[in-house]
Amino acid sequence: MSTLWLKGIALLAMTIDHLGLVFGREGWNEVPFESSYLRAIGRIAFPLFAFCLAQGWHRTHNRKQYFLQVTWGALASQIPFSMAFYPPNLVVTQTMDSQIRVEGVYLLFGCVAVWVYWRFVLQKRWEASLVPVAMAALLPGIRIQIHGFWFLCENTNVFYTFLMAFFCLYVLDHREKFDLAQRMALCIAGLVLLLAYGLPADYGTGLLGILLILGFSILPAKGQQALFLILWSVLYYGLFVGNARSMLFCAIASIGILFYNPKSKSRFRAKKLFYGYYPVHLLILGIVNIGMRGR
Repeated sequence: MSTLWLKGIALLAMTIDHLGLVFGREGWNEVPFESSYLRAIGRIAFPLFAFCLAQGWHRTHNRKQYFLQVTWGALASQIPFSMAFYPPNLVVTQTMDSQIRVEGVYLLFGCVAVWVYWRFVLQKRWEASLVPVAMAALLPGIRIQIHGFWFLCENTNVFYTFLMAFFCLYVLDHREKFDLAQRMALCIAGLVLLLAYGLPADYGTGLLGILLILGFSILPAKGQQALFLILWSVLYYGLFVGNARSMLFCAIASIGILFYNPKSKSRFRAKKLFYGYYPVHLLILGIVNIGMRGR
C-alpha cells in the first residue's frame, strides 16, 4: 500500500467526519441517523495523515521546503477552519455583533517563532520565507466576528499540529549541533511555542497529536508504529476522551500502517490535491454554515 492510498483513505474518512460534525447532532442536526458513527469513522484520518507526515519528513530532500508547504497550508486553512467548525457558527444565534480583536500576547509568540526560525533554521540569514512563518504565527491571535459569524477564532487547524511536530523533530535531529546556551534558549522558546500553538491546535489537547507524529518518526519498524498507534488510541480516546467507538476506529488505522510499502510508487502525483483539499472543503462547509444560519 502506497502513501497515495493511505492519504486517499484518510481524506475519505476526514470528509465523513467533517460532514458528521457540521450536519450531525453537534451541528445542524440534519443527519437522519446517529451521527456519532460518522465522527467515529473520521478517527481513522489523523493517524494516517500523521504517519504519512512522518514518512515525508524522513524521505524529503528539502525539509525547509516541506515545512513551508505545511506553513502555507496552515495559513490557507485557518479562516475556513474557523468558519466550518467554531461551535457558535453551528447554531442559530440572535447576536449581530461585529468585532476585530488582536490578542497582544500573540505578538510576543509570533516574535519568538520568527526568532527561532531565523536563528536556528536560517542560521541568521534573512529570507522571504520569514514572511509566511510570521503570518502563520500571528494569525491565531486575530479574532474576527462579522454579524455574529466568526471568521477567525482562537482554535487552530491541524496544520499547526503538524508544524509543532516538525519543530520538535528539527530539535531532535539537530540537538548535537547546538551548544549549551543555544539548547537552553531553544528549550525555553520551544516550551512557549508548544503551549501557545500546540495546545489550541486540532488534536493538540495535551499535545497528544504532536506526540503521535513524534512516535511515528522515532520508531523504526512498522510493527512498533502500529502498536504505538493502538496504545495512543487507548490513551487519547479511551482514557482522555472516553469514547470506545472512536478508540476502535483510531486503532483500525494501524492496519494501513502494517500494509504500507515505502517502495510502492504511484504514477498519480497528488501532493497539491492533498494540500488544497483541506482548506477548500472547509471553506465549502463554512459557506454552508452561513446559509444554514440564514434560513
